[in-house]
Amino acid sequence: MLDLLLVLRVNLKLGVPDFFFVVIDASVGHMIGRLKWMPLLVLSSKLCPPGIEGTFFALLMSIDNAGLLTSSWFGGLLLHVLKVTRTQFDNLWVAILIRSILRISPLFILFLVPRTDPNSSILPGEVLDSEEVTETPTSENIELVALVNKEDDR
Repeated sequence: MLDLLLVLRVNLKLGVPDFFFVVIDASVGHMIGRLKWMPLLVLSSKLCPPGIEGTFFALLMSIDNAGLLTSSWFGGLLLHVLKVTRTQFDNLWVAILIRSILRISPLFILFLVPRTDPNSSILPGEVLDSEEVTETPTSENIELVALVNKEDDR
C-alpha cells in the first residue's frame, strides 16, 4: 500500500520527501520479493521427487515469469480501462488500490495449505526408499592430465 500513499501524497503530510519514500518503498518491495520465495521453495523441496530438483525449480521460475508477463498485460489493460495516460492521472489511485488488493488476495486461500508437521515428509515411503545408484570412481581408474602446457609458462 506504500504506492497508494505516495500517489495520494500522504508521505508529504507525514514529512517524508518523495525521494526517501520511493527508496524505502523499493527496498521493502525487493526484500518482500525475495522472502516470498522461501516458503514455496521449502514446500517444493519436500514435494519434489529425488533427481528432478532442477527441473522442478525451472518449472517454478517459468510459472513466475508467466505470472509477471500476464500481470503486466493485465496492468496495461486496467490502465486503459481506467483511462490513465501519460498526462491523465486522475484514476491512478484506483489502479494502485486494485493492484494492492490483488497482491494480498493469496492470503485468502492460505487455508488450502495443509497443516502438518514441517519436519515430516510429504512424499510416500516408496518414493523416498528409491535409492539412486551412483558410481564413484576409485583411485585406480582416474587418469590425471595436466591442464597447462609447460611451454605456456615462459
